[in-house]
Amino acid sequence: MKKIALIPARGGSKGLPGKNIYPLLGKPVLAWSIDVARDSGVFDRICVSTDCPDIAAVAEECGAEVIQRPAEFATDHASSHDVILHAIEHLGLDADDQIMLLQPTSPQRTAKDITDAFSIFTQQGCQCVISLYEPDNTPAKAYKLLDSGEITGLVDAAAPYMRRQDLPRCFQPNGAIYLFSVRDFSLGNCIPKSGVFPYVMPEERSLDIDTLADLKRIEHFLSNAG
Repeated sequence: MKKIALIPARGGSKGLPGKNIYPLLGKPVLAWSIDVARDSGVFDRICVSTDCPDIAAVAEECGAEVIQRPAEFATDHASSHDVILHAIEHLGLDADDQIMLLQPTSPQRTAKDITDAFSIFTQQGCQCVISLYEPDNTPAKAYKLLDSGEITGLVDAAAPYMRRQDLPRCFQPNGAIYLFSVRDFSLGNCIPKSGVFPYVMPEERSLDIDTLADLKRIEHFLSNAG
């Protein structure tokens, strides 16, 4: 059984062009995920899937393997499932091998986050572990729009008017960690949707880089961490 870190990093980005290799405190954004994967000490292979020669060059400089991603899996409409399936086939992975998807735009994850997520995966015997955060403004109080034009509570009609402590705990994915086996992914060629357990991270470490403003907020946090 092998443990694979898979970092998907395509070249196209509209919010912040070149964001995957944009400088963040003196090193490319991508390097933060490669370095923390190495520092965790758990992976047999650290792989970057990309269609971009510049990203590939940075990945290789940081010591990662490069998976040359076909153009059809690097468009705005390509799914992460397509990228994962291509990586499984390219690397010749076995059913028992485990993949941790590490999005490069989540550079606040730590080596401890990675090892703790693997601990949950092993202890719970689950199909998937996903990193989440619990927002201060709970989604349980949100409304949804009906076809009639009316609104009602997302959870149920009474939820928006209830006390937070009387509502179910709700979480948002932060994109930092998705962990699953090749076997469970292959059941539907997608990240498992059942047998999923949470790895809860603080909201302040759950920022995702999409714009320059996002990067500056993360830069401020990392500069003042520890």
